[in-house]
Amino acid sequence: MTLLERRLDRGNLPWADDPLSPLGQPVQVSGSATRGTVRGKPVILAGTNNYLGLTFDPRCIDAAVTATRRDGTGTTGSRMANGTYAEHLALEAELAAFYGLPHALTFTTGYQANLGMIAALGGSDGILMLDAECHASIYDGARLAGSELYRFRHNDPADLEKRLRRLGARAADTLVVLEGIYSMRGDQPPLAELCAVARAAGACILVDEAHSFGVLGATGQGAVQSFDVLDQVDFVTGTFSKSLGATGGFCVSRHNLHYIVPLTR
Repeated sequence: MTLLERRLDRGNLPWADDPLSPLGQPVQVSGSATRGTVRGKPVILAGTNNYLGLTFDPRCIDAAVTATRRDGTGTTGSRMANGTYAEHLALEAELAAFYGLPHALTFTTGYQANLGMIAALGGSDGILMLDAECHASIYDGARLAGSELYRFRHNDPADLEKRLRRLGARAADTLVVLEGIYSMRGDQPPLAELCAVARAAGACILVDEAHSFGVLGATGQGAVQSFDVLDQVDFVTGTFSKSLGATGGFCVSRHNLHYIVPLTR
């Protein structure tokens, strides 16, 4: 019996034989952001992240084709070697300008943005304070960091304040991680109150705007804009795979991100 078969036998992969599971079921789409075909039947894609329908926007498709013909299908190197193209730097400059912040860094995916930033910022000697409903990418980053890890009750400023108070002076070595919209529940945090609590304790703040970038705020900056707290937040992460219908991730910050690149691996 193979390792995978043993795991299946122990029931560790309960979805494997579920006929309703989308795992392994191909979805066919044809020019629509919300409709497709599964097993020959037309369906509404209720789980789609294509919030603004840009995946099939002709302008996006033409730009992608042009870029691929010019630059090829891959960078053939990491950002630490030969993998930084002029287009990376131009996009990072545009992201920074969009948020009115001095620094931006792009990643392969939004998952990698959270994984890399949290692992780098936490470190083995740091403290991470996460909302209990944070996305798996955030918790994966916390595990990779090896930081001292605490959770506070979902969207509960009072519980966050209590847990930061217990840390005393060590709260200044703490990164509080929040989301603009929580993907598992679809709810928003009381972001202004949570930021005020974290700031009062001297902690740093990271807000993951994966599901709010492009859809919240007057210009689409996300929850940090709709709650008017961008000036209180240290780091904003996001993804291009939701509202922008593409792929990639990013972090913008008032702090210099150039020196963090070697740590985001």
